[in-house]
Amino acid sequence: MKLDSSSNTLYIRISQKEFIFARYDHLKPQTLNYVVYKLQPNISLNANIHEAIRRVTLTKGDFSYVRVLVEGPATLVPLNDFDEDDAESFYFFNLPEKRKWRRVCYDTLPHLNAVLLFSIDKDVYHTLEESFQNLFVQSAETPLLLHFAQCSPVSLRQGRMFANLTDGRMSVMGFRKGKLGLYNSYVLHHENDAAYYLLRTVKSWDFNIETDELFLKGETSLVEKLQRALSPYVFHVAIIDAVEEFNAHVATLQNTLSFDLIILLLRAF
Repeated sequence: MKLDSSSNTLYIRISQKEFIFARYDHLKPQTLNYVVYKLQPNISLNANIHEAIRRVTLTKGDFSYVRVLVEGPATLVPLNDFDEDDAESFYFFNLPEKRKWRRVCYDTLPHLNAVLLFSIDKDVYHTLEESFQNLFVQSAETPLLLHFAQCSPVSLRQGRMFANLTDGRMSVMGFRKGKLGLYNSYVLHHENDAAYYLLRTVKSWDFNIETDELFLKGETSLVEKLQRALSPYVFHVAIIDAVEEFNAHVATLQNTLSFDLIILLLRAF
């Protein structure tokens, strides 16, 4: 679904630590307005979104669309196997720990021949619906999947694996000959978990350690340490630099916005 990407769109990113509100005009590419709202830990997520909408001036006005990115676990279903009536049961079967007060949503990704299931707190969703018109909610994983797919064209001979690390979680996506062949996510409890899961994935996905490529995105010191840990086992390990990836666009310079939100703003997926 291609939505309006003018300055009359409000972007909201929801995570367990912060909300980001942004307005961006593609006709003025070096102009970006955003606010990072840190959550108050002593009140609920829904109470926080109420308070943020009340206090953040960027939320005021009439918007053509309000696009909401939801950070959190997601699961893929082959497009041909997807049935909307089964979305909730399939999601909770794959992610039983999320069986709480959640609304299950999905993003259809026809170019990847897949549907991505994710969830959002039901109270938060209700508050957003009451506060804004033309609400469009999607997983924060979707911009990553679409962007990394573009970085892995059919003409590319080697496979490419991408690992995105954020807030104690890691998403891993693999592409070969233009097709998505791998998607998984992990909770990182310990310092060495990311290296362990990636090396296990390299083995299970039949990753060629001599020719295939592994790209890491995350907090700089974390991915630099991870790169050093993986280099003895994987020949081609690189760190994604958002500044370089998007030609030093203003959205990348403060190291404040998440990579998925930067992609959404600049690529308008």
